[in-house]
Amino acid sequence: MSHEHRPDGRLRLAAALLTGFSVSLIQSIDTLLILLLFSVAAAIAVAICNERFPRKVLKRLVIVNFFVIWIWVTLPIDWLTLSWRASGAQLALQLTLRINVIALTVSTLLYRMSGIDLARSAVGLGVPQSLGTLLALAVRSIALLESTRSRLEQATRARAYRATVSLRTIRVSAQLVSWLVVHALVRSERIRIGLTARGYTTMRWPTRQHSHWHSLPISEWLLFLGVLAAIVSAWLLPIVWNVK
Repeated sequence: MSHEHRPDGRLRLAAALLTGFSVSLIQSIDTLLILLLFSVAAAIAVAICNERFPRKVLKRLVIVNFFVIWIWVTLPIDWLTLSWRASGAQLALQLTLRINVIALTVSTLLYRMSGIDLARSAVGLGVPQSLGTLLALAVRSIALLESTRSRLEQATRARAYRATVSLRTIRVSAQLVSWLVVHALVRSERIRIGLTARGYTTMRWPTRQHSHWHSLPISEWLLFLGVLAAIVSAWLLPIVWNVK
């Protein structure tokens, strides 16, 4: 599909940024819990229509919450006196809810958006084109590293290599890291040469002319307004419950 005919993701990116900004300012645990429920419901709705979505999101959540574990290890526990701190536990809970809400929301809203789509959406929101190009290349480089790592792991498994606690494992792991860097640099250089041959530079990146905001599909506006309504509802519901 040509970049001229790909869906315009400006409103989706704007909704993701709005969610991240709002969640970072919210202090109420109840509001964060409601937002998390909304995010889970949206992710389930997308998963019903796409079978690959749950596996990708679950993998991402596992990676994110692996780092959340370290938050619970460091913040609530005073290791000098080995005592539990309630203030640290509350802060850890807030961070846990914020991280999971943002991870679920961004994964749902920006699903199927490539690095180039994300960069074009950012440029459409006012980001300079040079920074948009840098963003696209950064996302592409991350994907390139992941692809190279998968190929190296397949090659080691094909040679019956198994990691153990030994000096040989440390030596092989160091070699794998060096090969990862070398292969990634070679492939990135090939990509750079190919892009340069097609006229791509840091200051010239093929971008489509973004349509006016009022001409965007109604579905995109409904999605953005739905995210805004969910944030406002999550903020108002705890207030209504406390009044009652």
